Formats: sequence, C-alpha cells, structure tokens
Amino acid sequence: MNNYKNNRNEKIKQCKCTSKDSQLCCPADSKLRKKWLSALEYEHEPLRQASKDIANNLKLLSNPVRVEILLMLKTREHCLDEMSRKMKLKKSAISYHLGFLNRQGMICRNRRSRFSFYSLTQKGMETISLFGYFKLI
Repeated sequence: MNNYKNNRNEKIKQCKCTSKDSQLCCPADSKLRKKWLSALEYEHEPLRQASKDIANNLKLLSNPVRVEILLMLKTREHCLDEMSRKMKLKKSAISYHLGFLNRQGMICRNRRSRFSFYSLTQKGMETISLFGYFKLI
C-alpha cells in the first residue's frame, strides 16, 4: 500500500518499527515529525555525551603504564623518582603518562620544595574503582 502526500507522487516513508502504536513512534505528519525528531535528538544527547566520556576513559586506560600508575597512586601519593624505580621505566616515559593523566583530571600534582608528588583525584578514584582491581593490592 502506497501513501501519497498532497495528491502528488511523493511517497511517505512507512514506519518499519515494531511498536504497536507507530503513530507515537514515527509520525507521518511533517509538523509532528519535526517535533518528534527534535525530541529524539534532545533525548539522545546525554547518551551521546556519556558514550564520548566512556570512550575517552577507555582510551585513557588502554595503556598498561597509565593503569599501573593509577593503581600505584591508589595506595598513597608518589614522586616521579619513586615511580621510576618501582616501575623500572625512564622518568621521561612516566612523566609523559603523568602529564596525560593530569590533563584528563585523573591525578593532581602537589609541589613540595623541589619534588612533585602525584595523587589520585576523585575522578581517578571513581574511574579505577569501576574495575574492582583494588582487591589485588
């Protein structure tokens, strides 16, 4: 069955959803459809933002060095030299990851005399607590 709009040969797209009430799901009227599409975008925006945040956090945690730093900072704050010795990595490599974590708001840096001490922020604690790795420490 073909539906026509204004007695012209313009076909109206049929709803292909499985909803029992397709009028509420996919309105055929163009004015209602504009409002419906606008409401859909408004409804979906928080999900879009949440998916971006989750993807960024997963990207952040995709490197084992960064995860190790976060887990290390869970127990107490550390300085760069201490982390370098524990992880057996160059200070420049650890410093790169510390900067990355700091820019993402996962850690904060506190300067004391000539040393910088790093600790987890609330966001860092919440992020790594989602994975339940604290039982290993």
